[in-house]
Amino acid sequence: MKLLGLMPMLLGLVTAAGCTQKPTTTIPYSQDFSVALGSEWFSMGGGWQVVDGRLYNDGAHNVPLWLDAALPAEVRISFTAESKSEAVDMKVELFGDGRNHESGYIIILAGWNNSRSIIARLAEHGERHNPPRTPATTESLRRELAADPRAARVQYADRREITQRSAQMAPNTVYRLRVERQDHELKFFVNDELHLEYFDPSPLSGEGHDRFAFNNWASQVYFDDLKIERL
Repeated sequence: MKLLGLMPMLLGLVTAAGCTQKPTTTIPYSQDFSVALGSEWFSMGGGWQVVDGRLYNDGAHNVPLWLDAALPAEVRISFTAESKSEAVDMKVELFGDGRNHESGYIIILAGWNNSRSIIARLAEHGERHNPPRTPATTESLRRELAADPRAARVQYADRREITQRSAQMAPNTVYRLRVERQDHELKFFVNDELHLEYFDPSPLSGEGHDRFAFNNWASQVYFDDLKIERL
Protein backbone atom coordinates (compact mmCIF):
# COMPACT_ATOMS: atom_id res chain seq x y z
CA MET A 1 0.00 0.00 0.00
CA LYS A 2 1.21 3.49 -0.84
CA LEU A 3 1.20 5.98 2.05
CA LEU A 4 0.89 9.67 1.29
CA GLY A 5 0.19 12.91 3.09
CA LEU A 6 2.06 12.73 6.37
CA MET A 7 4.43 15.66 5.77
CA PRO A 8 1.81 18.17 4.54
CA MET A 9 -0.37 17.23 7.48
CA LEU A 10 2.47 17.72 9.96
CA LEU A 11 3.23 21.11 8.44
CA GLY A 12 -0.41 21.92 8.96
CA LEU A 13 0.06 21.58 12.71
CA VAL A 14 1.74 24.98 12.67
CA THR A 15 -1.50 26.59 11.47
CA ALA A 16 -3.95 24.44 13.43
CA ALA A 17 -4.02 26.79 16.39
CA GLY A 18 -4.75 29.69 14.07
CA CYS A 19 -7.77 28.37 12.21
CA THR A 20 -9.65 31.60 12.91
CA GLN A 21 -7.39 33.20 10.28
CA LYS A 22 -8.61 33.40 6.71
CA PRO A 23 -9.22 29.81 5.50
CA THR A 24 -6.65 28.37 3.12
CA THR A 25 -9.29 26.93 0.79
CA THR A 26 -12.82 27.75 -0.28
CA ILE A 27 -16.20 26.18 -0.90
CA PRO A 28 -17.09 24.54 -3.25
CA TYR A 29 -14.38 21.97 -2.53
CA SER A 30 -13.76 18.46 -3.82
CA GLN A 31 -11.06 15.89 -3.12
CA ASP A 32 -10.53 12.34 -4.41
CA PHE A 33 -7.36 11.73 -2.35
CA SER A 34 -5.39 10.72 -5.41
CA VAL A 35 -2.47 12.81 -4.15
CA ALA A 36 -0.92 13.58 -0.78
CA LEU A 37 -2.89 15.65 1.70
CA GLY A 38 -2.52 19.32 0.90
CA SER A 39 -1.89 22.23 3.24
CA GLU A 40 -5.65 22.77 3.59
CA TRP A 41 -5.77 19.65 5.80
CA PHE A 42 -4.42 19.53 9.32
CA SER A 43 -4.63 17.45 12.47
CA MET A 44 -3.02 17.42 15.88
CA GLY A 45 -1.98 13.81 15.24
CA GLY A 46 -4.20 10.79 14.78
CA GLY A 47 -2.23 8.98 12.08
CA TRP A 48 -4.25 10.17 9.09
CA GLN A 49 -2.81 8.94 5.78
CA VAL A 50 -3.62 8.67 2.10
CA VAL A 51 -3.44 4.99 1.16
CA ASP A 52 -3.97 3.81 -2.41
CA GLY A 53 -6.04 6.81 -3.36
CA ARG A 54 -8.25 6.97 -0.27
CA LEU A 55 -8.03 8.68 3.11
CA TYR A 56 -7.27 6.03 5.73
CA ASN A 57 -7.19 5.80 9.51
CA ASP A 58 -7.04 2.92 11.98
CA GLY A 59 -6.94 4.64 15.35
CA ALA A 60 -7.24 8.44 15.57
CA HIS A 61 -8.93 8.11 18.96
CA ASN A 62 -10.97 11.24 18.30
CA VAL A 63 -8.21 13.39 16.88
CA PRO A 64 -9.98 14.76 13.80
CA LEU A 65 -8.54 15.64 10.42
CA TRP A 66 -9.85 19.16 9.75
CA LEU A 67 -10.42 20.89 6.43
CA ASP A 68 -9.44 24.56 6.60
CA ALA A 69 -12.48 25.90 4.74
CA ALA A 70 -15.37 27.88 6.19
CA LEU A 71 -18.62 26.02 5.72
CA PRO A 72 -21.60 28.06 4.58
CA ALA A 73 -24.62 27.90 6.89
CA GLU A 74 -26.52 25.93 4.25
CA VAL A 75 -24.36 23.19 2.83
CA ARG A 76 -24.24 19.74 1.26
CA ILE A 77 -21.32 17.43 2.12
CA SER A 78 -21.02 14.08 0.31
CA PHE A 79 -18.36 11.37 0.42
CA THR A 80 -17.90 7.61 0.44
CA ALA A 81 -16.89 5.59 3.47
CA GLU A 82 -15.87 2.01 4.12
CA SER A 83 -14.98 0.24 7.34
CA LYS A 84 -12.85 -2.89 7.34
CA SER A 85 -13.71 -3.52 11.00
CA GLU A 86 -16.60 -5.59 12.34
CA ALA A 87 -17.36 -2.68 14.67
CA VAL A 88 -17.90 -0.45 11.55
CA ASP A 89 -18.10 2.93 13.42
CA MET A 90 -17.61 5.66 10.79
CA LYS A 91 -17.54 9.28 11.96
CA VAL A 92 -17.42 12.88 10.70
CA GLU A 93 -17.81 16.27 12.35
CA LEU A 94 -19.17 19.52 10.93
CA PHE A 95 -19.63 23.08 12.07
CA GLY A 96 -16.80 22.54 14.55
CA ASP A 97 -14.06 24.97 15.58
CA GLY A 98 -11.27 23.39 13.51
CA ARG A 99 -9.34 22.24 16.58
CA ASN A 100 -11.44 20.26 19.01
CA HIS A 101 -13.50 17.09 18.87
CA GLU A 102 -17.15 17.69 19.88
CA SER A 103 -17.06 21.37 19.00
CA GLY A 104 -19.91 21.06 16.48
CA TYR A 105 -22.19 18.30 15.22
CA ILE A 106 -20.88 14.74 15.29
CA ILE A 107 -22.35 12.13 12.95
CA ILE A 108 -21.61 8.47 13.61
CA LEU A 109 -22.77 5.65 11.36
CA ALA A 110 -23.11 2.25 13.05
CA GLY A 111 -21.07 3.08 16.12
CA TRP A 112 -21.02 1.40 19.51
CA ASN A 113 -19.90 -1.92 18.03
CA ASN A 114 -22.14 -1.65 14.96
CA SER A 115 -25.35 -1.05 16.90
CA ARG A 116 -26.57 2.53 16.42
CA SER A 117 -26.17 5.76 14.49
CA ILE A 118 -26.35 9.26 15.94
CA ILE A 119 -26.33 12.93 15.18
CA ALA A 120 -24.90 14.65 18.24
CA ARG A 121 -24.76 18.33 19.13
CA LEU A 122 -21.55 19.29 20.97
CA ALA A 123 -21.20 15.87 22.68
CA GLU A 124 -21.31 12.43 21.11
CA HIS A 125 -22.43 11.11 24.49
CA GLY A 126 -25.08 13.79 24.73
CA GLU A 127 -27.44 11.56 26.69
CA ARG A 128 -25.26 12.39 29.69
CA HIS A 129 -26.57 15.94 29.44
CA ASN A 130 -30.10 15.54 28.06
CA PRO A 131 -32.30 12.56 27.21
CA PRO A 132 -31.96 11.40 23.58
CA ARG A 133 -34.17 13.44 21.24
CA THR A 134 -37.65 12.11 20.46
CA PRO A 135 -40.14 13.19 17.74
CA ALA A 136 -42.27 14.78 20.47
CA THR A 137 -39.31 16.83 21.66
CA THR A 138 -38.67 18.03 18.11
CA GLU A 139 -42.27 19.16 17.68
CA SER A 140 -42.11 21.02 21.00
CA LEU A 141 -38.92 22.79 19.89
CA ARG A 142 -40.53 23.76 16.60
CA ARG A 143 -43.38 25.40 18.50
CA GLU A 144 -40.97 27.25 20.79
CA LEU A 145 -39.00 28.56 17.81
CA ALA A 146 -42.16 29.70 16.02
CA ALA A 147 -43.45 31.47 19.15
CA ASP A 148 -40.23 33.32 20.01
CA PRO A 149 -37.27 32.71 17.65
CA ARG A 150 -34.81 34.85 19.60
CA ALA A 151 -35.57 33.24 22.95
CA ALA A 152 -35.31 29.74 21.48
CA ARG A 153 -31.93 30.49 19.88
CA VAL A 154 -30.55 31.85 23.15
CA GLN A 155 -32.01 29.08 25.30
CA TYR A 156 -30.67 26.23 23.19
CA ALA A 157 -27.33 27.73 22.10
CA ASP A 158 -25.29 25.42 24.34
CA ARG A 159 -27.55 22.37 24.27
CA ARG A 160 -25.76 19.01 24.26
CA GLU A 161 -27.83 16.06 23.09
CA ILE A 162 -28.18 13.31 20.49
CA THR A 163 -30.75 11.94 18.12
CA GLN A 164 -30.25 8.26 17.40
CA ARG A 165 -31.51 5.07 15.79
CA SER A 166 -30.57 1.42 15.83
CA ALA A 167 -28.35 0.61 12.86
CA GLN A 168 -26.16 -2.20 11.63
CA MET A 169 -23.97 -1.75 8.55
CA ALA A 170 -21.82 -4.25 6.71
CA PRO A 171 -18.04 -4.07 6.99
CA ASN A 172 -16.04 -4.15 3.74
CA THR A 173 -18.82 -2.21 2.03
CA VAL A 174 -18.55 1.22 0.45
CA TYR A 175 -21.41 3.52 1.47
CA ARG A 176 -22.38 6.79 -0.18
CA LEU A 177 -22.96 9.29 2.62
CA ARG A 178 -24.40 12.78 2.43
CA VAL A 179 -25.10 15.50 4.99
CA GLU A 180 -27.29 18.51 4.26
CA ARG A 181 -28.01 21.51 6.46
CA GLN A 182 -30.67 24.05 5.57
CA ASP A 183 -31.97 26.58 8.07
CA HIS A 184 -32.68 24.55 11.24
CA GLU A 185 -32.67 21.11 9.60
CA LEU A 186 -29.64 18.79 9.54
CA LYS A 187 -30.15 15.58 7.54
CA PHE A 188 -27.92 12.54 7.09
CA PHE A 189 -28.38 10.20 4.12
CA VAL A 190 -26.95 6.73 3.51
CA ASN A 191 -27.03 5.55 -0.11
CA ASP A 192 -29.50 8.37 -0.85
CA GLU A 193 -31.95 7.27 1.86
CA LEU A 194 -32.64 9.49 4.87
CA HIS A 195 -30.95 7.85 7.85
CA LEU A 196 -31.23 10.51 10.58
CA GLU A 197 -32.31 14.12 10.96
CA TYR A 198 -31.85 16.72 13.65
CA PHE A 199 -33.80 19.94 14.20
CA ASP A 200 -31.77 22.68 15.89
CA PRO A 201 -33.52 25.82 17.20
CA SER A 202 -30.09 27.45 17.51
CA PRO A 203 -28.03 26.23 14.52
CA LEU A 204 -24.27 26.14 14.93
CA SER A 205 -22.58 28.30 12.29
CA GLY A 206 -20.15 31.18 11.77
CA GLU A 207 -16.71 31.71 13.24
CA GLY A 208 -15.93 28.96 15.74
CA HIS A 209 -18.57 26.70 14.19
CA ASP A 210 -17.68 26.49 10.51
CA ARG A 211 -15.23 23.63 9.92
CA PHE A 212 -15.57 20.03 8.66
CA ALA A 213 -13.52 17.02 9.77
CA PHE A 214 -13.17 13.31 9.28
CA ASN A 215 -12.78 11.43 12.54
CA ASN A 216 -12.36 7.90 13.89
CA TRP A 217 -11.92 6.03 17.13
CA ALA A 218 -10.25 2.67 16.42
CA SER A 219 -11.83 1.19 13.30
CA GLN A 220 -10.01 0.62 10.02
CA VAL A 221 -11.83 3.20 7.91
CA TYR A 222 -11.46 4.65 4.42
CA PHE A 223 -13.00 7.89 3.12
CA ASP A 224 -13.05 9.12 -0.46
CA ASP A 225 -14.67 11.37 -3.06
CA LEU A 226 -15.38 14.30 -0.78
CA LYS A 227 -17.51 17.09 -2.20
CA ILE A 228 -18.70 20.19 -0.34
CA GLU A 229 -21.06 22.71 -1.92
CA ARG A 230 -23.43 25.48 -0.97
CA LEU A 231 -27.17 24.89 -0.96
